[in-house]
Amino acid sequence: MLDALRRGANTFVAKILLGLLVASFGVWGISGSLNFFQSDAVATVGGEPVNVIEFQRTYEREVRGISNQIGQPISSQQAAAFGLPQRVLGQIISEAALSRSAQDFGVGISDTTLANEIANDKTLQRDDKFDRAFFQQLLRNNGLTENQYVADRRNIELRKQVIDGLFGGMTPPKSLVEAIASYRSEVRDVDYVKIDKDTIGTIADPADEDLKTYFEAHKDTYKAPEYRTVEVMTLTPEVIADPAAVSEDDVKAEYERNQSAYGAPETRNVHQILFPNEEDAKAAKAKIDGGASFADIVKDRGMTDADADLGTITKDKIIDPAVADAAFSLTDGKVSDPIKTQFGSVLVMVSKINPPSIKPLADVEADIRKDLAERLAERNVLDMHDSIEDALAGGSTLKEVAERFKLKTETIADVDAQGRGTDGQAMTGLPAAKDFLSEAFQSDIGVENAPLQIGRYGYTWYEIAKVTPARDRTLDEVHDKVLADWRSEETAKRIDAKASDLFKEVKDGKSLADVAAAADLTVETSEKFTRGTKSPSIGKDAVEAAFGGPEGFAAMSAGPDGSSRLVMTVKDVVPVPYFAESAEAIDIASKLSDEMQNGLLSAYLDHLQTKLGVDINQTLLQSAIGLGGS
Repeated sequence: MLDALRRGANTFVAKILLGLLVASFGVWGISGSLNFFQSDAVATVGGEPVNVIEFQRTYEREVRGISNQIGQPISSQQAAAFGLPQRVLGQIISEAALSRSAQDFGVGISDTTLANEIANDKTLQRDDKFDRAFFQQLLRNNGLTENQYVADRRNIELRKQVIDGLFGGMTPPKSLVEAIASYRSEVRDVDYVKIDKDTIGTIADPADEDLKTYFEAHKDTYKAPEYRTVEVMTLTPEVIADPAAVSEDDVKAEYERNQSAYGAPETRNVHQILFPNEEDAKAAKAKIDGGASFADIVKDRGMTDADADLGTITKDKIIDPAVADAAFSLTDGKVSDPIKTQFGSVLVMVSKINPPSIKPLADVEADIRKDLAERLAERNVLDMHDSIEDALAGGSTLKEVAERFKLKTETIADVDAQGRGTDGQAMTGLPAAKDFLSEAFQSDIGVENAPLQIGRYGYTWYEIAKVTPARDRTLDEVHDKVLADWRSEETAKRIDAKASDLFKEVKDGKSLADVAAAADLTVETSEKFTRGTKSPSIGKDAVEAAFGGPEGFAAMSAGPDGSSRLVMTVKDVVPVPYFAESAEAIDIASKLSDEMQNGLLSAYLDHLQTKLGVDINQTLLQSAIGLGGS
């Protein structure tokens, strides 16, 4: 939960501070030195100690987070296997190094500015206002005082200034953006023939002895697995909830309290034109004010309507806040004044406004009643869990306990370890408890099993009723499946052989048309595609193969269904004009910018590591994570 406290604006800098720093230090290999200034320092960075209490606080928070994600507590050994100690210590060391860098650069932040940053942090707001009660609750849940949080946040803001000052606002070379965009947008099509099961003739059934030989070679494939029959009883809020017991007043109060959740937010059809500078944007706006249409400006910029159309979207889907504010303050059909962004100035136009809507109470009453009933039931699950455990410990059977607590038992008959029935098909209705099958197959008849947890508030109890051991099936039992498998394998071999022969002829200089005619096959032409196109006619593998050479290039690949094969030649190669204002070019530039900044930050952190020196107290570290010796 402290991650929410420490999360700032959704910027490159914030992402780096709260995630990407972790990977930049090889924590276990930094130094073997144990020269510490303080006995409670788990590490030192440039001679400054990293207090073990700070490490433990962060480490324990991360352990709780993973435990919540997987639905059960994790041990110190499991946390170490997840790489948690490295991740936590790496983050703390990275932050300490950047804080030292902030001191060296002399950056600072006033109390007023810091207070505004905290007050404007969306993660600490309710109804767009700073919520002190919620803030205090988060602090309590994470064992922090307000002064500790403010000091922590001040350090984060200082580190943000260092990163933003050194690496913020970087833009990639235009030639690189153009090269990548051209690579992605190049259009091709191919002439091709398809070789499938319908083009290889009839395959006769194998002789009995040949089928028997095939069966013996693949005998393990047809082995009957171990099956188990399991009695289960499930307790969840959904199972014990009683929507009819929820009062009308409670339903109405919940509806009034959360009306925004029972509708759709405002959406708008937004159009955008990007200009390289503010002067060009102002000139275009002047033309519009003088009578030109937005579409005229789109055409003047060499763009299509599709290039300028961002689609029908909600405000939060627009990345740039200034653009979002402008788009959602315009009236229908109006064009904004020029808006400055990271990549230039833009004009925005809205062509359609869909206002927010709220469903009437009658339409959502059943859902509200169900939700309230399940929330109430959550409070009762733990008490029922303890009572059920006491009853089972007292000798009651699962069915007796189910009757007593008005729950149901279910018999899962003959399931294998992969959740399949005796027909080989996946069984439906298995308990949602994590690891149910693996636990059931580690247990045995007569063994009392611990209940398995379902999410946060549910449990499944189970008993093994029957175990059917694995065995070898006879050929007679699986004859039809063995014959079908043999035929499928033989078909694939013949398709591959025929496709390879045809491909060799084309590679040796014959035209695809002549090769196809001789084999009584039809040459087809694909739709035009790019490297990223999902082509229904030729499939992903063929698209990739088609970009392996120039016009006339011959290739062979799997067909779109995976079982057929295609032999093809590249027909046309069509370069597509580059538009710097297109959505794709903007996206490429943004991602390249992030990659450049990430790379430079990583190099800078390596430099800080070498310059400052980092030492790890391995003995104290192992003790802090619960792996120290006795």
